[in-house]
Order: sequence, then structure tokens, then C-alpha cells
Amino acid sequence: MKILERANRRLGHWLIADFDKIDNQTVRIKYGLLAGWTSIILTVFLFSVKMVLGLMSGSISVVADAFHLLSHLANSIILVVTFWVTSKPATAKTPFGHGRMEHVAPLIMAIFLFVSGIQIGERALHQALDPHEIHFWAALPWILLGTVLIKGWMGQFVLFLGNRVKSHAIEANAHHQRIEAISTLTVIAGLLANHYLHRPEIDGFIGMGVCSWILYLGYAHGRHAVIPLLGKAPGKDMIQRIRGIAKSVDGIEDVHEIIVNDYGSLYLISLHVEIPEKYGPARIHEIAENCEHRLRKEFGGEAVCHSDPLLEKTPEIEAMEAQFKEIVAQDDRITGYHGFRVVMASRRQIIVCADIDVSDKVPESEFEAVATAVEDRVKKAIADVAYCSFYVTPKYSY
Repeated sequence: MKILERANRRLGHWLIADFDKIDNQTVRIKYGLLAGWTSIILTVFLFSVKMVLGLMSGSISVVADAFHLLSHLANSIILVVTFWVTSKPATAKTPFGHGRMEHVAPLIMAIFLFVSGIQIGERALHQALDPHEIHFWAALPWILLGTVLIKGWMGQFVLFLGNRVKSHAIEANAHHQRIEAISTLTVIAGLLANHYLHRPEIDGFIGMGVCSWILYLGYAHGRHAVIPLLGKAPGKDMIQRIRGIAKSVDGIEDVHEIIVNDYGSLYLISLHVEIPEKYGPARIHEIAENCEHRLRKEFGGEAVCHSDPLLEKTPEIEAMEAQFKEIVAQDDRITGYHGFRVVMASRRQIIVCADIDVSDKVPESEFEAVATAVEDRVKKAIADVAYCSFYVTPKYSY
């Protein structure tokens, strides 16, 4: 495997300029185009070979295997078109670029898989129920085995490219090729069993098995494609990186309510940064802009920092926050809080404000009930509270 990986790396270096600059969007597009064109060229060749073999032998399983390749050919073409469109600059109608086209490719592929799977399944069922004889010759399984070796290498090479740039569209293309190699081995076994046992209906059952794989792949790729289009949650590592970069800026005490929008070709990041009020408006603004600059440099795209001035806490307010901390700790639904502050409504009345973080298991329909429950406890525990203003952090905020 190490020898094969070194060969793939050497081939990649030869075909892609700046091969190791995987964070560069232009290089990422080159990875996608190489994966797509490699798949197209070899898949056209293999489809032609299998289709000729299927027609010559009259085997529905071989024809089904060829159509499986045709669906993959469509996916490879879509992959090339996707990365070509992704490389286009933003326009007035698409100001965030075309990066999300990378997520559309697996969805379109899923549709192709469902359509071809249903059509092939119908023919396979007919062969199983009303079988016709298959013309077999000695070289047939060996030729098919040769296509398996080609497919195996191609899948490994494309997966190597997809893993380097962490592209689901490329990885989906590679996994599809591996499944095709397995299905071809199954077809070979069916042809041998049919030849030696003289049971042509086996070919129909093998074709139905290949069809089942096609339908499953359609479901799997469709499910994985829809999530990013709806808005995929950022990874924990990315949230930690954003928080770490922001807190490394001199003057920022803490960070909360991080929101990340992934448009494929760029990120839109917003966050709240807590800065001591003593710095004054001008300095606070400068600190927030410094944070935005660092995030843009690290992730690209755009970053917006909302500054939350930290008030100097008196002993009285610190005592109230200690009580508040005990109150929220009593509720299993609450995981934490931030932005605690006390506002004077009058000399004898105060307003308690805070942002509350809840567990991922708590549905949004219960957010208001959580805030109300905390407010009731606060009014009972802390004297002179006129009312509370609690904001439950939404699920897309970290």
C-alpha cells in the first residue's frame, strides 16, 4: 500500500502544479478536475469493454455492471463540471461564489443511480423469472477481472486525491468505483456458477444484487449531499481554532456565539468577543477589527466580530452572579452561560441579563420554557429583580 501511495503522490506531483498547497482554492479545483477526468477516460473505456462483453454473452448481470459504470460516468462528468463552475468568480447574482456546487454533484449522482438501478432491476427480475441461456467463453471472466484491477487502482487514486483536499464529492466518486469493483467480482462469480451449474437464472439474481448496490449508493450519496446544502454544522476543531485565534488577540477576554456559514469557496464567520469596557469605544473597535483580520487571513472569506463590553464587576454583582451560577447548575438542560450583566432599572429595582447555552438535545420549542424557568428561580433567589432578559443561544451558534 505504501508503494501504491508513493506512486499516487508522484503521479499527482507530475499532473498538478503546487501539489502540496491543498489549502489554495485554485489547487483544490485542480485536484477535482484531475479526479474527474481520470474517472471519465477510464470509465468510458471500461464501459465499452463491459457493454460489448454483455451483448456478446447475453448476460444481464454484465450489462447491469456496464450500466453501473454509466451512472459513474455521469457522476464523473458532473464532478468535472462542478469544479469548473466552482472556479468561476462571484457575480452580482451569486455574491458568495459557486463553491456549494461541490455538494450538488453527489445529489445529482444519486438521482442517476436511482433511475439506472430501477431500470436494471426490472431487466434482472425478468431474467430471474424467465431466464435465457448465456454464451460463455473461457476469456470472459479473465477480461472482467482485468477491469476490476483497473477500477481498483482508479478508485484508490481518486480517493487519495479526495482525502488530501477533504472533498466529499471526490471521495464519493472514489467509493463508487470501489463498489463497482466488488460488483464486478460478484458478476464473475455468477458467470462461473451459471456456466458450471447450467442455471441461467443465477445471472438474473446477480443482476438484482448489483441493482441493490446501485440503489443503496443512491440513497447514501443523496443523504450526504443534502446535509451541506441545508447547512452543515462546523466541526469542533474549526470552532476551537476560531475561538483560539480570537482569544489570542490582545484585549479579548472570551468568545461566544460563533456562527459559521460554509459556501464551499469561502467562509462567513460571525462571533461575539468580550472586551473590557475600560478600553473605550475607539480601542474596542480596533481590537474587534484586529480579530476580524486574523480570522480572514486564516480561513479566507469574511469575518464579523460583535464586541460585548465587559463591565467592571462590583462585589455586589459578583455575589449575584455566584447565585445565578448555582441556579443554572440546577437545570440539566443548561450547559453554561455567558454575558451576565445587571442593569439598574431604578434605585431599588434591577434587571438581570445573560445568554444561556443549552444541550443539543433540547429542542428549540423548549427554549422559551428554559428561559422562563431560570427567570422564576432568579426572582426568588435575588432581591429587587424587576425582570430578566435571557437569550438562549440557538443551535447554529457555538
